[in-house]
Amino acid sequence: MKSRIFFITLLTIVAAQESADQLCSSFDAQQSCGQCIKAHAECAWCIDPHSSLTNRCQLKSKFTNETCTPHLVYSPQTAQVKIQQNLPLETKQHDGKTIVRQQPQAVSVRLMPSHSATVSFKYLHQTDPSRRSTEPETMEIQTSDVKDTPLQLKFFIVCDGELKETKSCRVQNNQIVEFKIEVLVNSCSSTGDITLSVGILRQRTIAGLYVTTICGCECEKHPEINSRLCHQNGHLVCGQCVCDQSRGGDKCECPLASHGVSKASELEDKCRFNSSSPVCSASGKCKCGQCQCNKPTVTGKFCQCDNDSCPLAVNGKVCSGNGVCDCGVCKCEMGWERDDCSCSTASNNCVDNGELCSNNGRCECNRCVCNMGKTGAFCGSDEKTPAPEEKDKPESVPEEPEATEKPDDMPSDSDLEKELDESSSAKEEQTSSSGVVSRVCVLLTFFLLVLNF
Repeated sequence: MKSRIFFITLLTIVAAQESADQLCSSFDAQQSCGQCIKAHAECAWCIDPHSSLTNRCQLKSKFTNETCTPHLVYSPQTAQVKIQQNLPLETKQHDGKTIVRQQPQAVSVRLMPSHSATVSFKYLHQTDPSRRSTEPETMEIQTSDVKDTPLQLKFFIVCDGELKETKSCRVQNNQIVEFKIEVLVNSCSSTGDITLSVGILRQRTIAGLYVTTICGCECEKHPEINSRLCHQNGHLVCGQCVCDQSRGGDKCECPLASHGVSKASELEDKCRFNSSSPVCSASGKCKCGQCQCNKPTVTGKFCQCDNDSCPLAVNGKVCSGNGVCDCGVCKCEMGWERDDCSCSTASNNCVDNGELCSNNGRCECNRCVCNMGKTGAFCGSDEKTPAPEEKDKPESVPEEPEATEKPDDMPSDSDLEKELDESSSAKEEQTSSSGVVSRVCVLLTFFLLVLNF
């Protein structure tokens, strides 16, 4: 059962990883850094302008030092909590008079949509001096209105020594109460940062909670206008050139009109085998409508042929060293055949004394394959068959011994019958006992098997 659960868990992890990889590699995710990080929490964007990557958005784990400079892999945290002001309880505020009864006093939270963060607070409860009763009072968390924001809030209080999801709790005078607020962002905010006030009902204490939704990349706010890296025909944004309308290419080096297209996407489509195919079969880069393959062994108009993908033979050589790999298929030299060019079409090793396999077989790959009953390099020998077993000789019948007189001390026939009866009875008891033991063992074994399952 444990192994089955482990296997199912492993499959779930693998499936989730594959799903994340697909989202990071999607067309939308490749359009910009902001689109990339919104695709999935594990997606990251290469902001290195000198990177040779065709797809700048990938799983964080897939980047290497060779594909993107490590510190230029942009992947913001899905949730960030930062304390902005944190005066201790029972100290004085900056005005020198007001006693601090809520800590911290200001907190900023940055969240990606569909993610949450928890902010912890402490509150010092002090009863109104005019109140004479010593009975516990009810404290209740209150916040400013969140009706028109993409936020969801959950409230938790350590009440009676236990963390409970609630907004209120009975507390004593001068008791320090811990409470938490879980902040969830559902979508990007259209109005920018969201400011909330957090306090306790009927108490003159308040804290500020500032929530920012992470719906883009910081580098998108600071583009390099008419960058030299973009041939001064576009802006460099997060390491990627965003070209003017009349230009295309990774570095805006391609005048669209010169290539008979009006959009950069049309120029890129010239590097696709069909509309659903990746650019240059994901094995090259599109340069002004023409594919430039990543490796010398990758060929074809759309880099669709990998000449390293042919099968390896048992000798460890591509196409057995008897052919060339052409677009994933072995093209054998004359005199060789099969998918890996491992089979010789010659027959010289099958001929002996002018006969092909001694007329007892056929020649395959210059080796004799013998008919049934024949063996040898040239099928010239008969297979040995095992000699038949000798019949068992009949056993000789022993002669009956001569009758002898019974000694005086030999037991009588009645004594022998009595001993025989006693022996039979004992044997029956033993058989019955062993049968019970056997059945008990079987039941125990079955019970243990059920437990293990």
